[in-house]
Parts: sequence; C-alpha cells; structure tokens
Amino acid sequence: MMRSVGQKNGEAGSALVEFALASVVILTVLFGIIDMGRALYSYDWVSDAARRGTRYAMVRGTSSCPGSPELPDCKADLGHITTYVESNAVGLDPSAVTVTSSCWPPSHAFTLPPCAPGKTVEVKVQYNFSFLSPFTPRSWTMTSSSIRTVSQ
Repeated sequence: MMRSVGQKNGEAGSALVEFALASVVILTVLFGIIDMGRALYSYDWVSDAARRGTRYAMVRGTSSCPGSPELPDCKADLGHITTYVESNAVGLDPSAVTVTSSCWPPSHAFTLPPCAPGKTVEVKVQYNFSFLSPFTPRSWTMTSSSIRTVSQ
C-alpha cells in the first residue's frame, strides 16, 4: 500500500534526530576509551619511570663515568635523576612530573643522592594526570616508588 503525502511529512526530520542522539552516545564512548588509554599509558609510565630512576642512581652512585670524556661527571645526584626521569616522559607533560630521591644509609637519617656504594636509593615519581572528557574526574595523582642498592 502506498503512503499518502501527509504521512511522509509527519516523519520529516526523524532521521536527523536519531543521528544526533546516536552520535552523542558513540562519540562519548569513543572519547572515554581514548581518555582511559591515555590514563593507562601514564600509569604504566609512572611505574616504569621509578624503576628507571633507581636503575640510573644504582649504576652511577658517587663515581664518575670511566672512559667518558663527554660526561666527566655523571654522578647520580638529585638533579641528574630528575632530569633523566623527565627526559623519558614522552607524550606526557613534564611539568606535572615530580621526582624525589633519597638515600638510606644505615646509621644516618635520610640524605640526598648521590648515594655511596652499598647504600639504598629510593626514587619516588608522582604525575598529575588530567582527563579530557567532562564525565570523568578532573585529575588523578599517580605515584610509584622503587628501591635498589647502589652498586658503584
């Protein structure tokens, strides 16, 4: 049976309304997935950055780099550790990264790196992640720490 002209005009614009509602839902889910992917990447980076920072401090300690004329002094002090960790922040905001380091000598209070061989170094990395989507919390503070014994 053929529709009359009056019935066709009653449905005019319904496809546009359906498209608008469906696209809002689909785009919200899509951008939510992108935001969660960014958060997961940042979370993984923070945990890896703490391990890399302690590895950097553990290998260097208080000694200089032997046989390296371009780096005559590469002791692992607080500034070097912080610079090293922030230089590995690919795709993240380095200004939102906070790095704190300390040594654990057995008979003293906490001291700042470089740590002597045989002592323990701890590196804590904190990153303030900002979500883009409006339906999630505005920020999330991610923290990780790593502890290793200095070898050199």
